[in-house]
Amino acid sequence: MSSQQQKVAVNTETVSLFNWLQLNINVVAKLIFFTVALFAAPLLTFFYSVEHVFDGNTTYAAGSAALIANLIVIAYVITAFFEKPNDEKEAKKE
Repeated sequence: MSSQQQKVAVNTETVSLFNWLQLNINVVAKLIFFTVALFAAPLLTFFYSVEHVFDGNTTYAAGSAALIANLIVIAYVITAFFEKPNDEKEAKKE
């Protein structure tokens, strides 16, 4: 394939990373929030509940941490389900 054919084959409409980030900043912020929550909340739940709630019983503390992790995943799926789609074509028209 010649270089002329490659240039024709490439889509002429490109989006830079900065423009993409501007269009999707809410999605990125939501992803970062739920990533931090999915990491920190089960750990905090485990160590808090093993000391203060279950008096050293690590089995119940691990179960409560797993429950919290599942609740965070469910919350993320629900928020993603109700998120409005981002139509780039409508944004360009305005």
